[in-house]
Amino acid sequence: MTEVVLLFGRPAVGKFTIGKLLAEEVGYRLLHNHAVVDLVEALFPFGSEAFIRLREELWLAAVDAAIDAKLKGIILTFAPEQTVTDDFLPSLRKRGALRLVELRCSDEEIERRMRETSREKFGKLRDPDFYRQLDRAGVFSKPVMPPADVVVDVTRQDALASARSIARQLASLP
Repeated sequence: MTEVVLLFGRPAVGKFTIGKLLAEEVGYRLLHNHAVVDLVEALFPFGSEAFIRLREELWLAAVDAAIDAKLKGIILTFAPEQTVTDDFLPSLRKRGALRLVELRCSDEEIERRMRETSREKFGKLRDPDFYRQLDRAGVFSKPVMPPADVVVDVTRQDALASARSIARQLASLP
């Protein structure tokens, strides 16, 4: 059975970096959130009804394709935010072996990472003031995430150590 790992957390917590390393550690494929978001945003404005619908259809279609191909596993990076529908997580869970992995990080470290130029490549959020404004507005409070199977604080831990810790913890789950 294909294992689906939803690697989630706030913007700039390190989902892509850790996700790449985790994929190498466990032999899974990585579907980076921005690969889907950027594709859909080429057609529709972020947050529009068409954007929301197509983004979720593509996420689920990618998971279905991985399952149909009998891949060992797939890691999806995911940033919970208010344009994700309440139906997405239950639809993902229906597909089978879903593991939720939450990355946590201090606000100070998130804001430091947010300024890194490497974030430009994917058009990621880079303005700490705008991030704080979005956070105060509750943008990152939906969808409400169920308890994670694995939680890792990455504030003072490098990406490789984080990926290896996650791999060990996932391997120990029933």
